[in-house]
Amino acid sequence: MFLAISLVAALAVVVHFANGQGGREGDGKPGVSAVPCRIITMAPSITEIAFALGQEHRVVAVSDFCHFPPEAERFPRVGGFVNPNLERITALSPDLVILQGVAEKAARFCKSRGIPVLFVDMDSIPSIFAGIRSMGDRLDCRERAEELIRGIRADLDDVRESISGKRRRKVFICIGREPGGVASLYTTGKNSFVSQLVEAAGGDNIFSDVLIPYPEASKESLLRRAPEVILEIRLGRVLDEDERARLTGEWQVLHGIPAVDNGDVHVLSEDFLLIPGPRVGQATRRFAEVLHGQGGAP
Repeated sequence: MFLAISLVAALAVVVHFANGQGGREGDGKPGVSAVPCRIITMAPSITEIAFALGQEHRVVAVSDFCHFPPEAERFPRVGGFVNPNLERITALSPDLVILQGVAEKAARFCKSRGIPVLFVDMDSIPSIFAGIRSMGDRLDCRERAEELIRGIRADLDDVRESISGKRRRKVFICIGREPGGVASLYTTGKNSFVSQLVEAAGGDNIFSDVLIPYPEASKESLLRRAPEVILEIRLGRVLDEDERARLTGEWQVLHGIPAVDNGDVHVLSEDFLLIPGPRVGQATRRFAEVLHGQGGAP
């Protein structure tokens, strides 16, 4: 099944259980205060932050889905949110496991083995910054964390400046649908970082009034809300032009929607678009290019 559906499910679980804090210590070994030397990063965002903070020398393993930066490919894999490889985690003797959200299975296992855990909840721009600070505190690189946050803020400000004065556009963000058609449409609500990045790029999410982070949208609601642009984020593989044309063509059954009638349906496959980490500025820039660049509105 299309990878984004899996991402929707995982992200929804994270948001449902998130406690709203940027980061918190688990209850593995009580009273642990030393800077950890052997860490496992259990999500792509966490791995990217660890590398961006210059802490890759502490990493002993990453999740199955961590592919950036390229240097992360050389590390052992320990499963993911749903299927952590508990035997391998044990064999690597980590002194800290960093989890995004609750990740109950891995968290329970670490607790039973006395392995310290740091939880980071990153699904909005403010919580991404809070998560970076939390990792900076735990890994004793607070200044590097603040530098990284300043860099991300600057990237977002640059994009906002670049689209200043351009007309904002009504956007439907599709992060999952059934193969071969436009049923089971999943989107992002107001509180999702993806929605916030599109807003920073000069788009108005047509479901910004929905508080559920990753709701399902009906075709009727799309016709009623009339987006001018459809951004379909489809991860998992590189798309050639023929496949991209086929995917955009599948939206033609929804004629009457301005985005469909005007040919403003865009299929995006860059991996960083759904990762709440150091590359959110790059994701925002990509959204701005589509909304206001070549072929976009003035």
